[in-house]
Amino acid sequence: MIAKIRKTIIKYSLLEKEDRVVAAVSGGADSCALLSALHCLGAEFGITVFPAHFNHGQRGADADADEAFCRQLAQKYGLSLEAGKIDVAAVPRGMSPEDYFRRARYAFLNLVASKYGANKIALGHHRGDQAETILINMLRGGGPAGLKGILPMRDGLYIRPLIEVSRREISAYLEKEGTGFREDASNASGIYLRNRVRQELIPFLKEKYNPSIEKNLSRMAGILRREDEWSDMYVREIASSEHIERADGKISLSVEYFKTLHAAPAFRLVKMLLEGARPEGAGFSFSHIESVVRLISAGKTGKRISLPYGIAVRKDYDRVVITCREDEKHLDYEYGVTIPSAVIIKERQMTFRLSRQPAASVDYGVHGRVFFDEDKISGPLVLRNRRKGDSFAPLGMSGTQKVKKLFIDRKIPRRERDRIALLADKESIIWIENLHLSERVKITPETKNAVMLELLPSQTSAAGVSQENI
Repeated sequence: MIAKIRKTIIKYSLLEKEDRVVAAVSGGADSCALLSALHCLGAEFGITVFPAHFNHGQRGADADADEAFCRQLAQKYGLSLEAGKIDVAAVPRGMSPEDYFRRARYAFLNLVASKYGANKIALGHHRGDQAETILINMLRGGGPAGLKGILPMRDGLYIRPLIEVSRREISAYLEKEGTGFREDASNASGIYLRNRVRQELIPFLKEKYNPSIEKNLSRMAGILRREDEWSDMYVREIASSEHIERADGKISLSVEYFKTLHAAPAFRLVKMLLEGARPEGAGFSFSHIESVVRLISAGKTGKRISLPYGIAVRKDYDRVVITCREDEKHLDYEYGVTIPSAVIIKERQMTFRLSRQPAASVDYGVHGRVFFDEDKISGPLVLRNRRKGDSFAPLGMSGTQKVKKLFIDRKIPRRERDRIALLADKESIIWIENLHLSERVKITPETKNAVMLELLPSQTSAAGVSQENI
């Protein structure tokens, strides 16, 4: 198994010398094999490993026993375990617990990575998980994005060294090494589609059709990944052509040019343009894309389609225009924040992360990171969107300014102003997303306790869109 993992790491360039790697350890067989393999190959690849366990708090004493087991396993390899836990009662209304806990788990892993300056997060997905994901996406009618399955590396951060290893190889390895693992009773529940695919569909396909179904599906995923990457490059070239114009928050496409395209890149182009019109990106289903294609190809002038997320598409003679609806109403959001913490802003599908940093190690050269002096914060922190009368003291300026005036001066579109995240203490706003840090909390030579702030996309997508098993 180790030889196969080594080959996978080299094949997909998952690790480089001096990488700092957070290893997600649940206590299950897959994650135990992952930690063992990274420990075994650590010196060879010149990496440092930081095991991390997230307790979902759903299984009472069993969950606590999982955490204790993971701590002992880490100690076996001379490592210290980072553990996090979530309050079950914290699941927001309207969000599935499974989705919420998955987001929370990723937020925790990102927080651990930030704490230790890690540039990779290793996950224990293997070839069986790959086959399950592909079959699930087939059942849901997924396109190439779903059928290419779980990526060996995503976003240059999340890596899956076991992705080409079978469940049987993992079991044999753990038995040979004398390494135990924990069984999660929820994995046997027939409530979840993934469990039914694992326990019923795959064994049936192996017995009746092909004993190598998992291996073959994994190979198919690799082929589709290459095809999908090429198609994406091709459509990106189309999307940058002179036939597509972008101005004033609108995307305008030539109908005549669109009709010259083959159906495959045409569909992908519409998907890419819709996602480009939405700050969070993905979230449009096949039916949404198909309705826009029909409008472009055969719709009458003046016809308009309203899509989710405030997106509207209308046909204006020889062009089709994609825009955000100006009259879309935004709901207020507000979250209490502690230091350190990782908070999911479900209204934005973003993760807000705060972590402590030694003042001497503050690095302003990393895009997307903001630093402030923790000792200058007054009272509890709240992450929210704007409220009437909000004021702010911009960095480098004396006095305060109304947040509304700042948005106007910066020409922030009206439809976006209620979406922008603000961080406030009991005195005033201390940070405005992508705009300003308050003069009051800035880092100075006297700063002793620094805090790093980051805003990251949550690892999720909207209903109706295939997504990999994360």
